[in-house]
Formats: sequence, C-alpha cells, structure tokens
Amino acid sequence: MDILQIAQDCFLVTFSVIFGIGIVQGSIVARGIRNKFPKLKIHAKRVSVVLLILLIANMIFSTINFAEPTKVSFSEMTIPSDPKEGIFLVIDILGLNTGLVAVVGTFVSITLILLFKVTDMHPVFRYFVFAMGFVMLMTSLVTRFTDYVPTLFQVVMYVFYQLGLTFGIFFVSRRKASDVWTEIE
Repeated sequence: MDILQIAQDCFLVTFSVIFGIGIVQGSIVARGIRNKFPKLKIHAKRVSVVLLILLIANMIFSTINFAEPTKVSFSEMTIPSDPKEGIFLVIDILGLNTGLVAVVGTFVSITLILLFKVTDMHPVFRYFVFAMGFVMLMTSLVTRFTDYVPTLFQVVMYVFYQLGLTFGIFFVSRRKASDVWTEIE
C-alpha cells in the first residue's frame, strides 16, 4: 500500500492536515506582511478583501491548471533559429500561451512571491513557507513536463491547501491595529 492510498483511505484526516498546512502558511505570510507594512493594519478590512479576491482568483486558476496541466513535449521542440522563435519557445515552456487563466495565475503568483520577498518574518517561518512553495512548484513541474495527470483526490487535496492558504492570509490580514490578539513571536 502506498502513501497516497493511505491518505485516500483516511481522507478526512488528510484534508484536515492539508487545510491546516495551508492555514499555517497563509497566517505566516500575512503576519510577515503586517509586520513589514504596519500602516496596512489601519486599512486591514480593505486590504484583506483585496487579498481575498486575488487569492480566490489564484486558487481557481491554479486549480484549473493543476487539474488539467498543459503538457510540454520536448520531442516537438526545435532549437530556435532566430530570437522570435526563442521567445515563443520560452513562452511555451513557461505556459504563458494558454490564455487568460495562465496570465492571471502567473500575475498573482509573482505578486505573492514579491510580497514574500519583502515580508518580515522569522527565518524558521521563511524556510517553512519556502519549503511548501518548493513542494508545490515541484508538483506543478511534474504535472507539466511528464505524462502524469493528477487524480480527483489529488486535485481536491490541492483545493484544500489553496483554501487554507487563502483563509490563513485573509483572517490574519483582516485584524485591525487595535485588536486584542497579540502577534506570535
């Protein structure tokens, strides 16, 4: 019996753990953003709503890309003979030729990476967020560059992770500066 079969047999526990990981990661990122930009605490409600909308869009578009990944076939690629062909090759490898879904997903992902770069967080938290992001990147690369297609269970796990991440960022970022909750050091 493999680990995915065990996870599928205990699906409630699996979904809870995956959702919890997303919540923790989102909370860490939101706390880092709040520490780096303390003025956002004054406008916490508006900022959290904007972040919620962006993250829901990212969740929807990245889930679509995860469930039905655009495959890259190296056997069909040729060495570019001019810069124009080289640009089209890079666009194809990065998946930017798949339309609006990819562009919005890439925009939100780059925005999150930039926010992660400027956040103020403890190194242990930064490594945790980086490790989870790396696992998600490797999973996306496997689905993009191999014949592997995720099962429905794996797509649902991905949705729970994205939901946890979204809600973690939303609930921590929506707290105003005058909240009685203290920040975890």
